Amino acid sequence: MNVIQRPKPREFCATMREYIIDTDSTITFSVRYGGKTVLEEEYSPDADFKVRTRGLGKFCELALWGVWCSGENTTQADAAGDFTFLINGVEDMTCFVMFSRLVTRKDAEAPGCLSEVNRKVTYPGAKEYVSGFPVDASGKKGMNVTAYWDDGTEENRFVAAGSYDDGVYTFDTSPDVVSSLFEKPDILQYKVEVSGGSLLFVIDRTRYAEAWCFRFKNVYDMPETLTATGGLKMAGNNESDMAAMYGVDRKFGVKVTDEYTVNSGRIFFQSDYKLWHNLLNCQEAGILVNNEWLPIVITKQKFEREFRKSVLKTVEFSFRLADPEQNNLIGYD
Repeated sequence: MNVIQRPKPREFCATMREYIIDTDSTITFSVRYGGKTVLEEEYSPDADFKVRTRGLGKFCELALWGVWCSGENTTQADAAGDFTFLINGVEDMTCFVMFSRLVTRKDAEAPGCLSEVNRKVTYPGAKEYVSGFPVDASGKKGMNVTAYWDDGTEENRFVAAGSYDDGVYTFDTSPDVVSSLFEKPDILQYKVEVSGGSLLFVIDRTRYAEAWCFRFKNVYDMPETLTATGGLKMAGNNESDMAAMYGVDRKFGVKVTDEYTVNSGRIFFQSDYKLWHNLLNCQEAGILVNNEWLPIVITKQKFEREFRKSVLKTVEFSFRLADPEQNNLIGYD
């Protein structure tokens, strides 16, 4: 028996290499995670005397997930982990696997920020998050933040991670949070650095009639946000049951299913479309209303992207609230 190919020491789920084993007899293949054996199968060689595992990354993905950021910073303890592979009961290797729903071009050895973009536009009052592996500075784990002003000056701050366990970490990098780190007001833009990468936030201080902030879990199952400035409108709908009672029609089991349509507003970068595509195709999403995240379900979308850099069309989509009882919470007081 000879192992021709095995996963690398660090892998993303969607790009994880399969095992290819040269053997002339049936073998057992096992996976251990969290101190437990989570898979044990027998494989017989094919006509070329090869055993090939199928969907190993997809299997590891089932054991991993990200969580929303609670408070300012959050440890993503279950977004990555060590998987041990055994052949015929003998340990072959241990691989550190990170969640990814789609194929990524990131290097698993130095993934940087767990986002599809390296720059984005943000707005005063919006929520922003950056996830990745914290940098090490003087024995502490955290992130480096560099702020820039329109007069050409810049300053740097190191922000330590709170309760950090080895693995992925999510930082709250909202403009208001970052501005509080510096004495000089009106930051033009700021760069957040984690181990192996950075994300640049450009602050748009244009006054919009309304701005709606949405959060979603991206392809790495990490929390990320987008702000729409093109307006929000509602189309009322009701799916309550109706029946006659004493000769009078009444509604029973009142179920309000209003549908909201939102326009992205101005698109600044071609890379913005990656974020909108992530939002429109995510598994979990929410809208920020009065500092409370309300879960939503995206029902329809109008997503058109032209790859000529001179054409940046707005994105439009519709959603309903995941909890119908929260339909009275969106609006102006």
